[in-house]
Amino acid sequence: MQIKLKNLKLRMALIGFCTVAIVFGLTTGSVLAHDDSAEKNLPPHERPAPAGSPAGSSANLAEAATNPIAPMIQFQLQNSYSWENHNSNGYSNVTTIQPVIPIKLPWEKVPMLITRTTLPYVWTPDLGGGIGRVSGFGDLSLLTLFTPKLKTKGVQLGFGSDLSFPTAGDDKLTGSGKWAGGPAFLYINMKTKGIQWGLFAYQNWSFASASGEKDRTDVNKSFIQPFVTYHFGKGWFVGSPESPQQYDYKSKKWSLALGPQLGRVFKIGKQPVKLFGAVYYNPEDNAAATSEWTAKVGLTFLFPE
Repeated sequence: MQIKLKNLKLRMALIGFCTVAIVFGLTTGSVLAHDDSAEKNLPPHERPAPAGSPAGSSANLAEAATNPIAPMIQFQLQNSYSWENHNSNGYSNVTTIQPVIPIKLPWEKVPMLITRTTLPYVWTPDLGGGIGRVSGFGDLSLLTLFTPKLKTKGVQLGFGSDLSFPTAGDDKLTGSGKWAGGPAFLYINMKTKGIQWGLFAYQNWSFASASGEKDRTDVNKSFIQPFVTYHFGKGWFVGSPESPQQYDYKSKKWSLALGPQLGRVFKIGKQPVKLFGAVYYNPEDNAAATSEWTAKVGLTFLFPE
């Protein structure tokens, strides 16, 4: 009972923190720092893109913040709260820590490797049957994307892989119990001023089991994220879901995230940040305890060169 109470307090604190940050960021523009440099004195959305960006990259910091392969260190905190779930009772929640770290490469034709590590902490809905609500770490994933230098302006590509590590251990309700991985691909088009669109996709196949988890179901999932983002000044942007659509080849079912996101890039003191909020709907009832309605908030600390 004490552990469950601590988990509930932690979840509420994270939701409260993200909510306050979203409201603060979306309602004020008066937190921009004053620097001696004329360039640094600009609002974040008007500042140039990070130094060393490959050809065709974002024109300013706001656009770089919504570009998955911009060469910029980011530290992302996200919280997804589902107040309605299929085939279960009550809420569920996923809190995610997601650092993005670019690595400069010594090759002129492929100058950058983008790495993104994702670690979720999961609270399941009330599953009934004496199980109740379960919480614990989910599977950690590591996405790596090589970004070649292209001659075509306004276009970027990323090629690489996604690896999933069974950090949930023997917790059957928060993780897969499998080592999994597969190819990853990203295309982003920024030829039209203020608009970014493209496709991000990756595949996971299990290739090994965690210790003692050989009887767990193998993983075979596709993650597909077509996206479009529109920037309309002063750091504001609106776009399609940040969460990918998932297809499970084992259950032959989709898990969808349908809905818009709204966000802004600005400064807290001297620190550039990105804030967004979104509401998603998943109409697919795949006979499992999956989210139906989800509110997602995110706070990203940006570290441009």
